[in-house]
Amino acid sequence: MHIISTDENQVFAAVQEWNQNDTYNLYISDTRGVYFTLALENVKSNRGLEGNVIIDLYEVAGIKGIFLANKKVEDQIKTFITYNKGRDWRLLQAPDSDLRGDPIHCLLVSDDNVPFCSLHLHLQISENPYTSGSISSKETVPGLLVATGNVGPELSYTEIGMFVSSDGGNSWRQIFEEEYSVWFLDWGGALVAMKHTSMPIRHVWMSFDEGRTWNKYGFTSAPLFVDGSLVEPGIETQIMTRNQLTNP
Repeated sequence: MHIISTDENQVFAAVQEWNQNDTYNLYISDTRGVYFTLALENVKSNRGLEGNVIIDLYEVAGIKGIFLANKKVEDQIKTFITYNKGRDWRLLQAPDSDLRGDPIHCLLVSDDNVPFCSLHLHLQISENPYTSGSISSKETVPGLLVATGNVGPELSYTEIGMFVSSDGGNSWRQIFEEEYSVWFLDWGGALVAMKHTSMPIRHVWMSFDEGRTWNKYGFTSAPLFVDGSLVEPGIETQIMTRNQLTNP
């Protein structure tokens, strides 16, 4: 058993039952912590670098009761969201259009002609303080989420883009077609994005409207290998520091 949350006098726990190998079931308790009710079955899990169990479940910061989970449905992994701490879950609605403004034909309900389609997200948080992880939200920026993911029938590890939500995960917009690290500055008044790459770079991208438009800024005259960036002393500031830079 893994304890996920104990907010509001309730225990939110992940339990691996006898017939499960790589998934967990989520349970929510009553206010006394005595009786538990099944909230969601077959949530994906994997092993971390040190052998610890990592459950594909993410608690959105700043708004109580919002969780994202990657659930195994037959042989596919799909992302679900709850706004009431596990009582009700639903798939994520894909963005209406892509980066070029072309409409995305992605329906949550499938039929004989349209494939089952929704938005799926990678839910791993970063253990490195200089990178943002595949999903991020902050208590001081309630409702704003940035995540790596894809649109389609299931979660993909190859067709990856970046998506942002300004309303706690209810609706999403695509912001990049590749993987980026994204940091919050000035209480969410500014977003800074840096391409996730092993190649040397010269630029960062900044947005002052929650990811709707982005501008490129150069931070060096010669390309540098960038291991990460640190917002200091916290996301209420407008200051970022480049970390561990070396010339190519």
